[in-house]
Amino acid sequence: MEMKVDLSLNQIHLPQLLETAKEKVTSLLNAEATVQNQALGFALGTFISLLPTPGVNMALSLLLANWFRLHKATVLLSLAIWNVFVTAPFFALSYRLGNWLFPAPATASVTAHWQAQVISFVQGFLVGNLIIAGVATAVSYAIVLLIAQLLRKKEGNLLPLRCTSNGQ
Repeated sequence: MEMKVDLSLNQIHLPQLLETAKEKVTSLLNAEATVQNQALGFALGTFISLLPTPGVNMALSLLLANWFRLHKATVLLSLAIWNVFVTAPFFALSYRLGNWLFPAPATASVTAHWQAQVISFVQGFLVGNLIIAGVATAVSYAIVLLIAQLLRKKEGNLLPLRCTSNGQ
């Protein structure tokens, strides 16, 4: 039994695909949640995605989003945006920053040199990665907060910007 699939470019309508994606993101950002909650959800997904946690990003992000009661859809959106192709240059930058902050010390023996190189790499990469993840998280929080506020004003959907625990 043979099955043929025709994926010609005539069947893919890029403008319609982009319009649908824009509508989905707009409805996602206009959901029944505060803009801070949505921005914090995106920031959490950004932070987890930029950490060296391959394979557990989604589970860890959703677990923390559930624990902190953050907007899970924006967490998933950030995980989709911060995919492996986007984060790879950040890992390289983390290594460069860490190598600059923690250069390997010069040693006399080969064994001590090798151990110093490994410790320097791990220490430098992790510190550099935390710095870069922190900066990217803060920037993404500010950007998503601004976008969500602008979309809410544009749509006239003025949910409160901040909610307290007693509903005020």
